[in-house]
Amino acid sequence: MMHFKHISLLAAALAMLALGGCKKPEQGQEQGQGQEQPKPTPTPVEVEGKITITTGPLDATVASAGGTVTIAFTTDKEWTAKTDASWLKLGASSGSKGENTLQVTVEAYDGFDDRTADVTITCGKDSKKLTVTQKAKDPGDDPGDDPGDDPGDDPGSEPIPGEGDELPCLSPPTVGTVDQTALVGYGAGVTGGEGSGSQVLHFDNGKALQTWLLQRTKDEKKGTHTPTVIWLSGTFKSDDGRDFSDAHPWFDVKDVSNLSFIGTDDFVMDQIGIFCVRSKNIIIRNINFRQPKANNGADAVSMQKCDGVWVDHCTFTSLNQTKDYEDGSTDITHGSMNVTVSWCRYIKTQKSCLVGHSNSESGDTQITATFHHNWFEGSSSRHPRVRYGTVHVYNNLYDGNTTYGAGSAYGAKVLVEYNYFDAVQLPTDICTYPAKDNNNSNLEGSVAGYLYPTQNMYVNKPAKAKSPYPLSNVKYTKYGGTAGAELTYADFKPAYTYTVTAAEDVPAVVKAGAGYGKLEGFASAPVPVDNGGITDFNGTDDDPVDPDPGSGDEPGDNPGDEPGTPGTHLLYVGADKKIVDDTYFTHSESIADFSKDYSGSFTIDGTTYAYGLKMDSKGSVIFTTSSTLNTSVQFYFARRKADGTAKMQIIPDGGTAQEFDTPHETYADSGVLTLEKGTTYTIKQKSGEQALILVKVTETE
Repeated sequence: MMHFKHISLLAAALAMLALGGCKKPEQGQEQGQGQEQPKPTPTPVEVEGKITITTGPLDATVASAGGTVTIAFTTDKEWTAKTDASWLKLGASSGSKGENTLQVTVEAYDGFDDRTADVTITCGKDSKKLTVTQKAKDPGDDPGDDPGDDPGDDPGSEPIPGEGDELPCLSPPTVGTVDQTALVGYGAGVTGGEGSGSQVLHFDNGKALQTWLLQRTKDEKKGTHTPTVIWLSGTFKSDDGRDFSDAHPWFDVKDVSNLSFIGTDDFVMDQIGIFCVRSKNIIIRNINFRQPKANNGADAVSMQKCDGVWVDHCTFTSLNQTKDYEDGSTDITHGSMNVTVSWCRYIKTQKSCLVGHSNSESGDTQITATFHHNWFEGSSSRHPRVRYGTVHVYNNLYDGNTTYGAGSAYGAKVLVEYNYFDAVQLPTDICTYPAKDNNNSNLEGSVAGYLYPTQNMYVNKPAKAKSPYPLSNVKYTKYGGTAGAELTYADFKPAYTYTVTAAEDVPAVVKAGAGYGKLEGFASAPVPVDNGGITDFNGTDDDPVDPDPGSGDEPGDNPGDEPGTPGTHLLYVGADKKIVDDTYFTHSESIADFSKDYSGSFTIDGTTYAYGLKMDSKGSVIFTTSSTLNTSVQFYFARRKADGTAKMQIIPDGGTAQEFDTPHETYADSGVLTLEKGTTYTIKQKSGEQALILVKVTETE
């Protein structure tokens, strides 16, 4: 009986547990239906940020005169805005959640090329990018222009190629689309390293290249002329060439033939050039030249007694515009012939293209050269400057040149057609031209050159320009001399076939295509680096020939001798950790990261800088002021560490340093300093490691 009693008690307990564990049914649920266990209340998730643009564009275009761009937006939490462009000023750099408006003010711009920058608005993990494009100065904006010279001066009145003091074009070439990969002109027929049995080499070592070239000279004297394409990558320095010394900053291309020098898009010839002498069938293409110092007459590219050279899609950048610091960029002398220079960019170069060595080098009558679709950007003179030879100059963009455009002397025949001259005071110059007051020419000498300008376009004609504009000469042999038989267009026009870009289209076409890095298929070499099999280096030539510098007869060689172009030069480090400058400065390369040992990023005039130019014992910024313009500088800097002291200084060449204390918690501002004309200045540390955040040099008339 006890057994059944225990069973009854157990059953009762189980029944009570079952009743206590039952959940009361929800309304509308039947009793007995299975019910889910209650779920825990979810924890709220923080919103990661959201930006909604309500009005305003995310891509805005502003005229050169400047203006404002306004966008309205809402956010669900705090937001920030920033830009790396000093020419954009933000109305606010941060704000609260809700409805917001951001106004971006765009400074006025006198540049020759459109510029673009971004403003980034960030809210949590969401961001929106406003892209602002500012147009270059319109040709009709210059109040000193003559009505009708420029588009926009008078509604419905466009500049007409060939108007004014130009000469007639009775048998014009075909106007059409031009293939920028094609070789035309006097250099047509040059094949370089292409051809039967061609070999392809790849150098990333400059000393190996110099060694290989000297051996090539010896091989060619023995009868070996194998066509060779030479790809170049990396960076070659001034001491990689002759004798491995920066006293001779060039590679010797002497007594050789059938060679192509091709740069990859990231290759740099850093202050070293290519010297071609007694060489044939040479191509130099897609190379970024940083102009060498004029040690022993060094040029970026120089040709003496050469036959058949094509220089194409190269960029030549002047690093120092001090008188005679640099020499030529592309010089063709001592009877070199059958040369084409095409689609190249010359940035602030001082002696860009000398054609014909000197007044006494009468053998230069055999020179033949074509210059087409080149961009002469703020360069000074010699675009080209010709003695004795026959030269065709067409479809080039003359962009704010400070001394003169193309020049002719000593019987040279220069055809200047379908070019575009923008803000050029003296588009053409002629030695001893009869119409010039007191024989006032940039080209000294006793024998005139012939020059035929036709179908060109001229905009932003400077107020100081004189008449006739442009200069031409088809009949005089010397200043004040009697006229000879008058030459015609047919006497200048070359025999080869060519197609030209319409003059009014030259700026767009040339800016889009000129310079290195513009061709497809040049990002990398087609073969791996082999350095020509060279392992033992020897840079010394057994029978050296030095470049023979052309005579410096132009007072305009020094940009300070002619009125310069007012403007602003900036130096800073962008958000991508790349140094931003316009080649006005010479500077060290080390970067300071403001997130390390500094107080953090610095915001100046609405622009935030995360990096700067490191100013340790090796750091410096050097620049030379114009001898004619008024120049001032303002720079900003900060100390690396909180403890200790630091000083920054600016030192005029041969003068007394001006010193500034450098803080850590914020940045220091030098204030606007007025500088002496024609003087070299150096900014560097006095003591303590620090960084330059921004350097701003302003030039005014």
